[in-house]
Amino acid sequence: MQYVLIWTAVAFGIGIALGQPIGHGLPVWGWLVCAGGCLAASALLHRWSISRRTALCLAVLCLGVLRIACEQPCPDWLSLRIPSLQAVRGTVVSYPSIGRSHTVFTLRPDTFSRAIRVTWFRDGVEPNTVHYGDRICVVGSAKLPEPFEGFDYPGYLARQGIFATMTVDERGLDVTESRDTSFLHRGDRIRQTLFERLHHRLQPDESAMARSLLFGDRTALPEPIEEAFSRSGLMHLLAVSGLHLGIFLGGAWWILRKLGLRPRIAYPVVGVLVLLALWIVGPRISLVRAALLFAFLGAGSVLADVGLILRRSIRPLNGLAAAAICILALRPGALCDAGFQLTFAATASILMVFSMPFEWRRRIDQYTARLGRWRIPVRYALTLVTAACAAQAGAAPVIAWHFETIHPVALVANLLVVPLAGLALWCGFGALLFSGTALFPYAITPFSAVLRGVKTIVTGLSRIPLVELEVSRWVGLWLGAMVVFVFAVAAYDRVSSSWTSNSTSIAVGSSGPRSGARRPP
Repeated sequence: MQYVLIWTAVAFGIGIALGQPIGHGLPVWGWLVCAGGCLAASALLHRWSISRRTALCLAVLCLGVLRIACEQPCPDWLSLRIPSLQAVRGTVVSYPSIGRSHTVFTLRPDTFSRAIRVTWFRDGVEPNTVHYGDRICVVGSAKLPEPFEGFDYPGYLARQGIFATMTVDERGLDVTESRDTSFLHRGDRIRQTLFERLHHRLQPDESAMARSLLFGDRTALPEPIEEAFSRSGLMHLLAVSGLHLGIFLGGAWWILRKLGLRPRIAYPVVGVLVLLALWIVGPRISLVRAALLFAFLGAGSVLADVGLILRRSIRPLNGLAAAAICILALRPGALCDAGFQLTFAATASILMVFSMPFEWRRRIDQYTARLGRWRIPVRYALTLVTAACAAQAGAAPVIAWHFETIHPVALVANLLVVPLAGLALWCGFGALLFSGTALFPYAITPFSAVLRGVKTIVTGLSRIPLVELEVSRWVGLWLGAMVVFVFAVAAYDRVSSSWTSNSTSIAVGSSGPRSGARRPP
């Protein structure tokens, strides 16, 4: 019962995976009947036995198949119409990614049920022309996406509801209506305004790195810099994720707790900051996952603070599983995306290491308690090393499977660059906070210096021999099996040691009074 949400998420994911090849073989009502039958069987079992758990897992699995079966494939007539498609009217339904000479966004046509990925080559036109929610008309050339370099690009777009791509020149786009009253439209406007201010105050390479680090938009990043991050295994720094949100919220939490606010007040305030980050950065999978995880953990902490539940009943892994269920329910195709798998695998590994039965945070606190004034820096260093090792253990199998590479020095690279990236994030937050004032030129200077340091270190690491090795994708399965085996052995050893210790203490405690009772006065 402690980790019921984890089993629910696993069963739901397996159902979605099975539903892709077989989901449309059985009608929707058939899967509903199967799920209802499993739920009825679990209800008839009065005890929480293995049979009842199995019935519930089968019911959730059927719901996963049902969810993917409800996704309708792209009709053949729509695919046949693409080569002759030239003019499209529709609504922008994504935050545009802004490059140096082009802008990429998702367009939902008025006459189609599927979206189009539009690449607009501006050629001197102002980049902040298109925003989320705008009604536009585009004229260009459309085509069906094709695989490249072994990457299933059509499948990747199809899982996002996109069936075609379209290229448009600078004269082929016309904004017919701007939705200024839309909530996400205003968030996108703020985001693009901050882009423009960074562009005017930083060098082009630094501005592109700032966008990537703070907003996750790598469209303007030069190819050599992006390749350096990829080769050194540090690409996760350029995708706004739980690391970025954790650094931001960690500082905010520290300030709020220093002000003496109780968790029941501090968590809602931090929750507002999370929503603010989602509003400006955009609903990226990695950021949504981190926000949902915080929402579940924050809700549990508030309920514990007001006395409705026990604090020890809050389990971060259950919160992560609930976040996965929410994302897969809204977009089941995300299960096959590398980004979804990477963010959840790395986060799950970190949470497992710091949760029961490993509890590395408690071990680190016990070890550093006797170090005196060195306690805080040593605790920080050990926590960073432990989190980095856990993240690499979770991410390495996924990287090997999808990208057929491994990074032998990724752990060392993360230990060197992640603290500097954290400093860059805080400098960037400070610069953006003063971006509309006269202090902006002074606030941007330290940010620029740290960005140059990150670029120098990453470029140097990417030139190390054997920093990236090509492997067969089956190495990913081998690495995944090895990681699971190591976690299982460590958990078994930890649990068995704890059980032996408890049994010994009980035996000693029970024998003491009896021997004492026989001792003469």
